[in-house]
Amino acid sequence: MIKSIKNNKNHICFYLLLLLYCICASALALEPKSGSRPISMAAYAAVADDINAISWNPAGLSLLQTQEISAAYTPLYGFDTDINQSYIAYAYPIGRWGTMGLDISYMTYGDMDWRDSQGTDLGSFSRKDYSVNASYGMRMIDALSLGASVEAISMNMGSINESATGFGFDLGLMYTIASRISLGLYLENIGGLEAGGMEVAHQKVKTGTAFTILNRPGMGLIAAIDLDEQKGKLDTLYSGFEWSLFSPSSFFAKRKLQERYNMLGRYEGIADYREGLPEQKGKVAICLRGGMQKRLVVDEPISISGGVSIRYIMKPKSSAMKIEHAFSWHPYLATTHRLSLSLEFGQMMF
Repeated sequence: MIKSIKNNKNHICFYLLLLLYCICASALALEPKSGSRPISMAAYAAVADDINAISWNPAGLSLLQTQEISAAYTPLYGFDTDINQSYIAYAYPIGRWGTMGLDISYMTYGDMDWRDSQGTDLGSFSRKDYSVNASYGMRMIDALSLGASVEAISMNMGSINESATGFGFDLGLMYTIASRISLGLYLENIGGLEAGGMEVAHQKVKTGTAFTILNRPGMGLIAAIDLDEQKGKLDTLYSGFEWSLFSPSSFFAKRKLQERYNMLGRYEGIADYREGLPEQKGKVAICLRGGMQKRLVVDEPISISGGVSIRYIMKPKSSAMKIEHAFSWHPYLATTHRLSLSLEFGQMMF
């Protein structure tokens, strides 16, 4: 009888540990977002104007003018953790009706050991997580854009036949002032994200602003600041910059193109909406980026990020290739390096 009670206690401890691990690992799985540019800048809610807008602020998809596809493979928190992330995304502008986007993320955690409360070896198991994010963004009025995303997640632990699925919903807004300043609002995991009956991600409300500091035909500089709120408290402050070399700032150019198209599109035949924009002189453009984030609710050191992007124009106004690198330094975890490859192609759409 006593032995049976002890065994039951061991089983209870085991399942409690299993439940605790699922909650912690699920939060870890959903935290590392993809995208070299937003991760290197840290602040991105009001910048989002490329394929990364799918999972960082879907309202920014309305600023895309060509199709984009991006892929990346990342060993998270160093090469010794066996935590790897694969990512692929595609965005398709449909003119006046906005832009559709889809990204798919796959994470593996390698083999992990299980032991009960007495230290008995219970073998090992593997963990794999999948995430599919479908987004849509469109311009509501000349300066205001709206976007929405639906995310499906699946967490699987193969060796012990445990799995959980869940769905999340995001909403984004972006407002541009005179092509130089953008204001962003991003509501992530509205109502919380649940999987297997457990909340694995809290609702976040992120507000941000981004503005042009310098814009020349061969150089551009922008800065951005974000602030997010969780559980009714201001949680994290983000800030970042992007310095463009050998080309104007894409942040300014995309917003100026949209502004001119909106204005001149009403008066057919009067002028070309590209008139007066700074043109890129060469085929190669380089961007240097940096950022930082500081938790406000806990006493935690500042996290630093940065990166570089090389964009090569293969065919003017129709196709370009980007190779981007980003690093994120965490005060308690190993530095993560990301390398992504992107392609812009197809006819320009407005």
